[in-house]
Amino acid sequence: MAQRTQKPLPPGRFGMPWLGETLALVKSNHGFYQERLAKYGPIFKTRLFGNDFVIFSGHEAFHVFATDPRIVRGDADPISAEQIFVDSLALIDGAEHRSRKSVMLRAVGFRSAIASYLPTMQALLQRSIDPWLESGRCDDMRADLQRFAARLTGALYTGDLTEEHAAEMDHHLAHMRDAFMTLPFPIPGTKFGKAIAGRRRMEQIVEEALDRHLTGDYDDVVSRMIAAAADADVPVTDLRGDIRHLIFAGQGGYFVPLTLTTLALGQHPEIMERARAEVMAIAPAGPITMEQIERMEYLEQISKEVRRFFAMNSATFFGRTTEDIEVGGYRIPKGWGAMGGIHINMRNPDVFPDPDRFDPDRFEPQREAALPAGSYVPHGDGQATHHRCPGENIVTVAVKVYLTLLLRGAEWSIPSDQDLTLTNELFPLPASGLRVEFRPHVAASVGS
Repeated sequence: MAQRTQKPLPPGRFGMPWLGETLALVKSNHGFYQERLAKYGPIFKTRLFGNDFVIFSGHEAFHVFATDPRIVRGDADPISAEQIFVDSLALIDGAEHRSRKSVMLRAVGFRSAIASYLPTMQALLQRSIDPWLESGRCDDMRADLQRFAARLTGALYTGDLTEEHAAEMDHHLAHMRDAFMTLPFPIPGTKFGKAIAGRRRMEQIVEEALDRHLTGDYDDVVSRMIAAAADADVPVTDLRGDIRHLIFAGQGGYFVPLTLTTLALGQHPEIMERARAEVMAIAPAGPITMEQIERMEYLEQISKEVRRFFAMNSATFFGRTTEDIEVGGYRIPKGWGAMGGIHINMRNPDVFPDPDRFDPDRFEPQREAALPAGSYVPHGDGQATHHRCPGENIVTVAVKVYLTLLLRGAEWSIPSDQDLTLTNELFPLPASGLRVEFRPHVAASVGS
């Protein structure tokens, strides 16, 4: 009987002993994946943090990574992820993951929950927007929207609505993001040392918030998580790491796409005007409802294209193979690390023609329905109950509310005398912080 030919390992290189290509990843998070995609193709091997890894991109391979039960989470993530997301369900699999994920989804993924947060979201966004419209400018949109996201965190998670609390969380969460752009040596005063100090303070903030919620009367994410945990027989103490994870992911999940949406529409006035027409037809004034949000199809297309076009997430959390796997003609040995290359996957010209062009029409309902599984993955892939990000829907709502409030009466432009180069950080944003000029929108006059 003829012996079956063994598939080759994916192309790529391991680099130095143990360290592998870790320094290249730390030096340029997104550039690391982009350079290797260009050199080796959509599936490639590397060595990071002492582990041999395969990066899965291309929609078929990404879908395998996200859905194949032979790839499990835990025991593969770098020290930075393990330290920042300690006790988070992002690092586990199995029955415990499923029960805790059900708790999280009831609090941030369900329509009824998001609808209850809409008035707070609208009020806090309006608070950020009003000074821009009054002065006709915003000198640092990133900073303003980052502070908005911290205020929203206080309103939805901790119950502390003071500006001092928002400033403190803004400070510590920024340090935590830096953990992924440096080597993980917890020396006081270094980036990683500050990140660990920030995580420890956030642990205290979450503990205090849980205590308040267990004795007070709240209707927010944490109160809904507590109620859902009781139904799922999940101990409240198990929620601490998940709440901290949601706070961390939530702040970036709001201010990053909102900043980049402002940039994209400022650079594409024809898209801005088309979006305005939808807003004025559906929600021209007053409180914004979920019914109105759900009718805004073009704003949804914009929100999705922003997350496809810009380099927000470079890769998924790490997994590990429990058996030998064959993907795309390659063999991935048992015990190897695995991750999905998120941003490079959504720049695949076979699925998204002319991928460097910003085009919300890619997500017209019929075109979106035709996208193959594993192609549009800014929040991961697969079932919501697995490792897909539970905040996907609430981010879409936030972008729609934000654009609705801006487009009701203003138009904006992006001054050219600023540095719009995207930074080399976990969530790349314009180096200038993004300066924006606003002016009242005047409807075109109708000829007599």
